[in-house]
Amino acid sequence: MSDPRDPQDHSAEPPPGSGAQPGPLVPSRAARHQPKRGRRGRSATPSPEPPVRPVPDHPTTGASGPPSGRPTRRIPAPSFRRDPAGEATGRGPKEPKRPKAPVDRPPAKAPQRRVPRLGAVRGSGLGLAGMLVAAVAVLVVAANAVPAAKPPGTPATRDPYSARWVCPLLPGQTTPVTIANVGGATAALRTTIREAGKKSAPASGKLAGGATQQLVPKLKREGYVQVEAFSAPVVVSAPGLGCAPGPGTRWWLPASDTRLGTETQVIIANPDNQSAVVDLVPHLTSGSIRPDDEREIFINPGETVVRDLGDDAPPGLKPSIEVVARAGRVVVGGAVRGGTGKPPTLLPAQGAPRPAWSFAGGVSGGGRQAQVLVTNPNATPLQVSIQVTTTKASFKPAGELDEPIANGGTAELAIPALDVEGPFAVQVRSVDGAAFVATLRVSQGDGTKASSRIDLGTGQPEQGWLVPGTPKGGQLVLANLSSTGLEARLGDLDAGGTGAGQAVPVPPGRVAVRKVPAGIENLLVESGSFGLVVAPLNGGPIVPGSAIGGLVSGGPIVPGPAAAP
Repeated sequence: MSDPRDPQDHSAEPPPGSGAQPGPLVPSRAARHQPKRGRRGRSATPSPEPPVRPVPDHPTTGASGPPSGRPTRRIPAPSFRRDPAGEATGRGPKEPKRPKAPVDRPPAKAPQRRVPRLGAVRGSGLGLAGMLVAAVAVLVVAANAVPAAKPPGTPATRDPYSARWVCPLLPGQTTPVTIANVGGATAALRTTIREAGKKSAPASGKLAGGATQQLVPKLKREGYVQVEAFSAPVVVSAPGLGCAPGPGTRWWLPASDTRLGTETQVIIANPDNQSAVVDLVPHLTSGSIRPDDEREIFINPGETVVRDLGDDAPPGLKPSIEVVARAGRVVVGGAVRGGTGKPPTLLPAQGAPRPAWSFAGGVSGGGRQAQVLVTNPNATPLQVSIQVTTTKASFKPAGELDEPIANGGTAELAIPALDVEGPFAVQVRSVDGAAFVATLRVSQGDGTKASSRIDLGTGQPEQGWLVPGTPKGGQLVLANLSSTGLEARLGDLDAGGTGAGQAVPVPPGRVAVRKVPAGIENLLVESGSFGLVVAPLNGGPIVPGSAIGGLVSGGPIVPGPAAAP
């Protein structure tokens, strides 16, 4: 499962609605040489114009405003408190009237400044130093006398949060989609269930703070579910292909398979109001293969297509697939089918390369194997370092796991059998800080009885996680990948993050396993420090706090990536 807004490429541009910027304090050279005009007694410099408040528009969701018909404003800033500072009035300082010169006699001459003779200071270094000190003192006094300019006032904001989640669905796939409001305010929702070849109108509704609701769409053909939320942070999740926080221009499927007897399908959903043109770029161990223009995939607005990978990747391999949108934005997923009557392995997609990835879904013993699937999108070889954390220790696993990965290439790094059976966490980092893409795959069994699942983990430091629904088996893995101890608190989202909460201390570099408290269907796991990685013991939906801008319940609303323009 995944999650909301105008997502992936979350940029660091200044937020809209932050107020007009003050003009330059020093006029240009051309302005200084302009003749001063105007009537006597008035300032020759025009008064500054009052700052203009920009009005943010709705996030680029491809849809109109909130359900009420009123256009939604875009997130202006991380803080939504009113600034008590006043605004500029647009008037310059009033200049005092100049006294009239007497008419009966000419004005007195300005006193002449006495300049010391050069010979008076030439023979004395102390005299020159004293003059410099005096000049600096005069400048400091003059600078302190200039009043400081007041910063522009922060404009008031409305609808301080907007989110957009898109969940791709395969043909005939019946998947429960969970919508959870992790804020304290009521969220206005607009939900669209779109099946290929059909049009459907969005349904409007409301979801109270801390509440959840579930959709169970049944589609005969491929399609998607889109949830737009306003005024409160909302998380949307689903098992299998998961949900993404809005469409993007680049996605990664690191676990495809084109070997004999297997088939990989890529599902591409275009929830926007403009057409999309997409390329599928296979990444092999030796590098990437650039596709031909004839193999471009065209997706109409609001449509979903399913593409067999056999036409775009060489057979008999296990490539990583990069999905690149040359035009428009899309959300993707994949499915690997290995035999008749066998359920497919569903592949959620990663959205952005990172210099480090962390996973807590590994399990050793019982015939289970774990592999870290790495793709190098860089033009130079990539070298990574892997660390495994168990309930007893953290260590570097044996084996040649640090071999360089070719530029544009992919690698399957198998974690060797561990002395300790049970859950473990994995952290993989690039040696030189280069960004890459990684997932953790856990497999069990051989032949037609083999099954596997994907753990997307996280590529950012985390303090909180949301587990929608009760995980299978009811057990949770808590990994502390930091160098200091932390305390994980388990709380009920429906009870505002408290309820039957528990405090679980996790030592540094250790893993702990806990049962989900009885009666909790939507679990919040939060810590006061970074380094917490969480996963259901046997797999299942989970959302990191960084995907929703932080797990907030009742406090200030923190914008996440989907709120960015």
